[in-house]
Amino acid sequence: MTVAEMSVDREIAEARIAVYQFLLSILDKPTVEQFQWLQSEDFRETLAGLCESFQTPPPDDESAPEDFAEFESRYLACFEVGLPTPPVPLQASHYNRRQPAPATIHEHVLFYQQFGLRPTEGNAEQADHLSNELAFLVHLDERARQQPENRESIARARRDFLQRQAGQWPARAAALAADNGLPPLYVAILSLLARAVEQDREFADRVLDEFDSENDHVDAR
Repeated sequence: MTVAEMSVDREIAEARIAVYQFLLSILDKPTVEQFQWLQSEDFRETLAGLCESFQTPPPDDESAPEDFAEFESRYLACFEVGLPTPPVPLQASHYNRRQPAPATIHEHVLFYQQFGLRPTEGNAEQADHLSNELAFLVHLDERARQQPENRESIARARRDFLQRQAGQWPARAAALAADNGLPPLYVAILSLLARAVEQDREFADRVLDEFDSENDHVDAR
């Protein structure tokens, strides 16, 4: 890998990490700190910039409720409580019709174990929950920065994980959020998520095409 390629890789990895951490900070379970951040000018400016960069519609109303208890209740009503399911579940297994839910969850666990990722302390979410998927994608970028010699194997794992799991369902979740009348902020955030993983998949495909081309060239010598 050339110095220029390493520099580009680092820039892309840092940008992806920032985007996924931003999305995770919004879609993670409510905290007082998160609630206060959502009311800040820094949050509004970052959201506007990401909507412009990813060419997704900004929310008509990006404000959070003035009361934390109401904010928490709204989150739970959108993503965790409902019969027979919440309006927009954040688990990949809900959208995966190719395999039973236990198989989807187990496949997530295998991906995580392959790269030494363990749930953080206090994390009670299923392995296929969005928070764990985004944490894994961030982990892969951090791993690639630390181990550039393993860039190809990490890129293949990333592409496979996006194709089989994390890239399969966000677009459907975003559509479901709009159809079910979720607050504009959550509709916008899920649309951003869908576009981000779509671009992630496209870039992973291009990277692996380059590796395959290089490998074919070496084999032909």
